[in-house]
Amino acid sequence: MKKVVITGGPASGKTTILSILKDEYGTDIEAAMEAATLVYGGGFPRDDKSPRHTYRAQRIIYFVTKELEALAEETNPSARLIVCDRGSLDGAIYWPYGAEDFLKTMRTTVGEEYKKYYAVIHMSPPKEAKFYQNTAVRTESLERALQIDVDILKLWAGHPRHIVIPESNDYVKKALIVRKAIKKIINGEI
Repeated sequence: MKKVVITGGPASGKTTILSILKDEYGTDIEAAMEAATLVYGGGFPRDDKSPRHTYRAQRIIYFVTKELEALAEETNPSARLIVCDRGSLDGAIYWPYGAEDFLKTMRTTVGEEYKKYYAVIHMSPPKEAKFYQNTAVRTESLERALQIDVDILKLWAGHPRHIVIPESNDYVKKALIVRKAIKKIINGEI
């Protein structure tokens, strides 16, 4: 079964497009929700954003991501596609000691992480402050969100099916492009 990651910086529309795809494709796709939202929304301490908190949180998020993806596969084995809200490699961007240390700690490599996913769809957050909103679990400034986006883009750049959605403040336009890409993946055109 093919797995596709929808990734990008905070507030780029990943979770929203996942809901749209689920509504559109029904049981033909299965969604693996974003682990960070579950972890932080569930009350994991984030008070001081210290390296020790970030280290522990990202370890949890990495393993929860893997388990959510496995659960999605087991829940709907007839799905044509598993669509993941972020991939397990995304945590390397938040890791307090750098991406190399993240990979060493998780006992993985960039190549192994790439192999988990058939394709990677990258969506960027809006660049204008009026389109960017924080939530209970999204606490980054717009400037930090844009830097995270650049870093995630670089991290996944070597994936053989890395689809980058053009930057736009027009979410509808971005959603249409993602929907077309998913349709091509399902139909074996990508």
